[in-house]
Amino acid sequence: MKNNHRPNIAFFDSSQGGLTVWENVLKRFPNLNTQYLGDNARCPYGNKSAETIIKYSSEAALFLLNRNANLLIVACGTASSVAAKEIQKIFNIPIVGIVEGFCRFVGSILENKSRSVAVLGTRFTIKSGRFKEELSLYNINNVWERACPLFVPLVEEGISSGPMADAAADMYLWDIPDDTKIVMLACTHYPRLVHAIAASIERRLGKTIIYKTIDGDWVLILGKNNLEDPIYLVESSLPIVNYVSQFLHKNNSSGIYSQGIKHVFCTDAPSHFENIARFFTTIALPKVEVAEIQS
Repeated sequence: MKNNHRPNIAFFDSSQGGLTVWENVLKRFPNLNTQYLGDNARCPYGNKSAETIIKYSSEAALFLLNRNANLLIVACGTASSVAAKEIQKIFNIPIVGIVEGFCRFVGSILENKSRSVAVLGTRFTIKSGRFKEELSLYNINNVWERACPLFVPLVEEGISSGPMADAAADMYLWDIPDDTKIVMLACTHYPRLVHAIAASIERRLGKTIIYKTIDGDWVLILGKNNLEDPIYLVESSLPIVNYVSQFLHKNNSSGIYSQGIKHVFCTDAPSHFENIARFFTTIALPKVEVAEIQS
């Protein structure tokens, strides 16, 4: 079965949020062979047990490997926190969760390691402690974590700005530390709320907020009280794009990953999946197909 499909790089998420990572990789490599699987029938993962998340992630990985995936990106913050290390032991291809690369990247850009790093994620991502564990490897020990469970349903209802988004951001960020230098958006849904998050932090701390993207740094809002010490919002696509670039440099000399073949799968209601997907990517999706997951 595997040999019937072109070699590709695969992306897995609990729903549509990982399309933000998929999109940024394709912006850099538009002809890349990719497949994307969103397990929308069983999302959200953030309120499941560790055993269930590992089971679902393993099943998704098997589906993608059977379609000739040669690199698997676990683009779900929760699955990356809980399951990535476990499925790395099972399958014989490179499997990259967003946690390790994300923390390595933040470690490389945070000059003053005594400053606070804020991590915004799902309940299970925060409960897992994986970000604190990984950040400590780079001598970052002042880590403020906050679960933001309302962010995902807001985004999936198409609400990325306005009173509801502002109220949710203020509720979660009211006590973000004064010395915060970097805010990690540890869920792939959260970049769609970046303006509401930035405005809330500025209201709290009065500092300029800069968003680091693959296209460069963007000033989201100027601080009323402090223009000299900006806070950086960072999401997980940047280190993933860098990792894919390194993988292709080593493995794509013959162009086997560059036929521009794209497949997008979900586990339920493809038309509904596609409607929500429009909030996460500006890249035109191929016809969304239903994945038959073996459990």
